Amino acid sequence: MKTLLFSATIAVAALGSVANANTLDRTGSLLLFPFFDNTRGSVQAFTVTNASADASVRIEYVYINETDCLEFNRTRTLTPNDTITTLSNLDNPNMARGYMYVFAKNAAGQAITFNNLAGATVVATPNSGLYEAAPIVFQGLTAANANTDTDNDGLRDLNGTEYSRTPDELIVPRFFGAASGLSSSTPTISLINLSGGSSFTAIVDFLIYNDNEEVFSAQTSFSCYKRMPLAAINAAFTSNFLASTNDDANESVEGIEMGWYRLDGRIAFSGTSTYNDPAILAAHIDILSGSSAGVLPYGVGEQSNGDLVVLGPTADNN
Repeated sequence: MKTLLFSATIAVAALGSVANANTLDRTGSLLLFPFFDNTRGSVQAFTVTNASADASVRIEYVYINETDCLEFNRTRTLTPNDTITTLSNLDNPNMARGYMYVFAKNAAGQAITFNNLAGATVVATPNSGLYEAAPIVFQGLTAANANTDTDNDGLRDLNGTEYSRTPDELIVPRFFGAASGLSSSTPTISLINLSGGSSFTAIVDFLIYNDNEEVFSAQTSFSCYKRMPLAAINAAFTSNFLASTNDDANESVEGIEMGWYRLDGRIAFSGTSTYNDPAILAAHIDILSGSSAGVLPYGVGEQSNGDLVVLGPTADNN
């Protein structure tokens, strides 16, 4: 086991978790961690494990900057049954926030199918305690150890040929309505646009449900990556708004109303190209009275137009 400068800095009292949407996920060849946060006071550790008892593998870490989708890379080697834990702010000190993915590759630097990678991340912040998160796992779909870049475009295509596809629609089964005061709540979302990078503006539709089946609509736009409170998208994500609807008065936690929501990419466009129904991934975190908890969304259906990562204004149609 390798641990790079990971210490008791992480030891805080409040504990939450972010679990995979699937009850039991499979190991894969590409792990997408939907956020990293190197802002002041935050400490985040990434763990990647080689579950193969027989083979070593090279892995590439690709940090994607939130504002421009530019990347920072590191390559490491995992021997059989090996694991490595790194601190994000030491591994990549020049980026504040964004997302990160890890993929298996061979000695020549080619991305390969090596469906033995597992991972997790743990985050500690002054305001939301300690919480753990799982990555979104994509399996390589070529033969074992074969090059996954079948179209030779240098991208990791999440198209059902190189790697498994992204979901078509995302379901978040619970959020605590945003509230202030003694029982404060700040539901937060991280959004990733996988159909175009910073040159594309993605529009995302939300359907927001209270605890009594009433539905409200909202919309937001972003480019590469965006992390924000849900209340900044629409007031329907606040506890006061939910309490004003025809909600179930018996369903609340410490006076904070709850609901759930679904989201789907409507369009992503640049000056020259357009994606209809773009591939959007997300992570949801609830911060409730100083503690954090959350889920990765459930996926509905699948689509083949996700890439890691398109740079420039031209869509990748492979």
